[in-house]
Amino acid sequence: MPQLTINLPESVMPWLARRAENENTTPEKYNTSLVLYSMKLEESCDQASAAPGQRQREDILEERDKGPFVPVPNDLADRVMEKAMARIRQRQAHV
Repeated sequence: MPQLTINLPESVMPWLARRAENENTTPEKYNTSLVLYSMKLEESCDQASAAPGQRQREDILEERDKGPFVPVPNDLADRVMEKAMARIRQRQAHV
């Protein structure tokens, strides 16, 4: 089994020792159990987010991302600004 060295602040050790004692284990084994629990929790969240509807929406978005893309006219920004300014002027005239 691979080993990992973790340097924890001294202030954490009393808490870790109490938690390990409550679980009737060593601090090292308690840390291992926390990591394994986090892995399982993450996997269950990944599976929950992969619900059929969610997966279908993701597939649709991936397919759309491949194209084909609609060409955008060069003057689009100018046309949008003209319409926006016309609406602003129209609202100001009514106030």
